[in-house]
Amino acid sequence: MPFNRINGFYIGAFQMPEKPKMTIDERNEELNEALTTRLEQLKAAIEDQETQFKEMRLACDAKHAYRSEEMEDDQRNCIGEINWYVGMIKLKGGWRLCYAKDYEHYSWPAESIDWKPLVDCSVEERIDAVPHIGALREAIVKSKESLVPELEKAIEAVAKLTK
Repeated sequence: MPFNRINGFYIGAFQMPEKPKMTIDERNEELNEALTTRLEQLKAAIEDQETQFKEMRLACDAKHAYRSEEMEDDQRNCIGEINWYVGMIKLKGGWRLCYAKDYEHYSWPAESIDWKPLVDCSVEERIDAVPHIGALREAIVKSKESLVPELEKAIEAVAKLTK
């Protein structure tokens, strides 16, 4: 077995098997299978979290802003902000784990946030939001804590009316 003095190895002693070159269609098919499997896994994990949050017995919407950026005008004055949220929101009669990107302009009246179920979001939105789902558990508890005093006031107001 001849020794190659330039490259420092024996020729023919060991060969790295070359991977057969895949056509673009073969690569695409392989990636489609991988993406389908992983998207199904992500959907199942999100649905599992949604179920766990429902078991916390929500009483009102709970949200967590996980990112915020200022909006500037041409003179670089702050005119508003963009907020990204995850939340457990009551949509169409059921509690859903949701995502929203909200534009808040300081000079315009506030608009309601446009929520959509996280499982229905784009892949990029899901990837962006998923790491922040854990903080939503605290937001759910805080929303219930703030609701209790409001309920007590409402009960007291109704009780005064019935006397």
